[in-house]
Order: sequence, then C-alpha cells, then structure tokens
Amino acid sequence: MIDRDWIGERLSIGFQPDDLRRLLLSDDGEAEVIYEAAREIRDGIFGRKAFIRAVVEFANTCRCSCLYCGMRAENEKIVRFTLEPDEIVDIAGRARENGIRTFFLQAAESEEYSADWLGDVIRRISDKGMMVLLCVGVHRESDLDLWYEAGARKFILKHETADAELFSEMKPGFTLEERIRWLRTLRAHGYHIGSGPLLGLPGQTVDTLVDDLLLMKELEVDMSSVAVFLPAEGTPLEDHPVGDVDLGLRFVAAMRLFLRDTLIPATSTFERLREDGQLKCFHAGANVITVNMTPARLRDDYELYSERFYVGLEHARRTIRRAGLEETTESELLGKE
Repeated sequence: MIDRDWIGERLSIGFQPDDLRRLLLSDDGEAEVIYEAAREIRDGIFGRKAFIRAVVEFANTCRCSCLYCGMRAENEKIVRFTLEPDEIVDIAGRARENGIRTFFLQAAESEEYSADWLGDVIRRISDKGMMVLLCVGVHRESDLDLWYEAGARKFILKHETADAELFSEMKPGFTLEERIRWLRTLRAHGYHIGSGPLLGLPGQTVDTLVDDLLLMKELEVDMSSVAVFLPAEGTPLEDHPVGDVDLGLRFVAAMRLFLRDTLIPATSTFERLREDGQLKCFHAGANVITVNMTPARLRDDYELYSERFYVGLEHARRTIRRAGLEETTESELLGKE
C-alpha cells in the first residue's frame, strides 16, 4: 500500500522503476496521498506559487507525418499559415501588458520560415524584457546559436514516447535515438530543455510510461510535461480512443516526486477531457499554465487535436487562485529576480 511513510522513504532513498510503476497504478485512495506529497514537494522547492506563460502558434506547415497530429504533411483538410512578424511581436506586447513575462513561440516542424526570420522575432520579443521559449522542432545547429544570441533560452522538444519501436511507428522516418541526441544537442548549445510523452498512444504501456520518467531524469530536463492523447481529424489515429486522464494525473504527480524541481505545466488536454482538469493538475503538483494567444481566425488550423480547449487569461488566473497558489513570473519563481 502507498502511504506517506512509503513515499517518504522513496523520496529519501530514490524511486526505482517498480516504485514509479506503483505510483502510476495506484488506486484512488493512494492517488490522493500521492497528490498531497507532490504538492508538498512543489511548495517546498518553489513556494505556493505558479506562473502563466503565453503561446502563439505562428506556423502550421509541417514536413513530418506523425500519425497522431492534425498538421501532418499528408493532411489536406487544414489551411496552412505563417503569421507575420509584426503580428507575433504585437501579441507578445499584449501578453506583457497583462503581466506575462514568458513568451512561447511554437510551430510545426518546417523550413517555411528562415532562421534569420525567427531570430528577428525572438530579438524583438526579448527586447521587451520577456523570456523566450521555443518549440519549433529540429533545425540546424547553427540556427540554435543564432536564436540563442537573439535571446531564446529555453527549448521544448517532446520525445513523445520512450519506446523506440513505437516512436518510429508514430513518427515515420524518425528514430528515438535521433530525438534524444537532439535534446542533448540543445543542452550543449546552452538551452534549458523540456520534454515529455503523449499519454494514450496505441501500444503504449505503463512500463513505457515508466521509461518516459527515467528518460527525462537521465536528460535532466528543466521542464517536463504530459499531454493526454486526443484524436485529430484527417489522421490515421482519428478513431483511436482518448487517453486516460486519471493515469495522466498520476503521471503529473510522478514527475513532481521523481524529477522534483522541474517546471510542470497543466496542459489543455486535461481541461478538454475533464471539468477542472487543469486545476486537478495543479493539485497533482503542476506549477505552470499556458495561455493561448494564437489569433482566433487561425487556431483551428493548428490542429494538435480536434475541438481543442483554448486557455484564456481569466481561466488561467482563476485556476491558479482556486489551486491556492499565488501568480508570479517565471523569473521570480526560479529566484532570478
């Protein structure tokens, strides 16, 4: 049985794979104990605080054929777009006016825009006094240096699954080994890195999820996250069932207990699948929430999954308050102000 003594002992001596499996397979009563312990770890490291970051999804043309993603190259049902730099920078300015200091530039993996183009956008946003976070897939190493010099300091690259065979099946033409190598490359170029799995892929098991936790620990990620699978129209997995929200919440808590000091977002998939889903993520140890500032006219064409839930600023602030946390900035949370 998982109780506070068991968790305390594992926190002291370290979680082994079998311990992580027990966390993920815990019953409802045990899960409440796990969530409470996860909150205590978070609060002990960061205080009772959380921060809001803003994301703009600025391009949706993709060269990849991921089976789960609505923006896969073969999907002809969506309209492709790339935002103009001035509009991206204006959106960042509005985020700053609302007290947000971390701006998240996200795009599908493509070369529709040049490295210099993105570097200019990064520089203009960084000059506003904002921390810039990238999630734009794999590019050239020289691009990483250019973007770092422009002001980007953080980079998210989801590994999606630590099962090498499943990874290659879900992302044709790519390998898990390459993905891990690129995460290490990001680190070598000075970036703080983030990664995590997509929970609910066909063939995924609890043992696979344990491996996801072990991989993030090995990579010493600064940001860790989990999204629950939701199908996207026009993909080979459009009829695949959604992922298990309760297992996702246990995974959030396991990340907090095992990885301890990472930044963990309450992702929108939880809110899309369950009422107060993001609040439940905070109760399981999360400390970040992302407001979507992609222009409304384009949001549905950035189809990570169909019928997305779009997090607004008031929802984000209300969720933080209901979690009993104080809103802060990323820099203050990390003790850099």
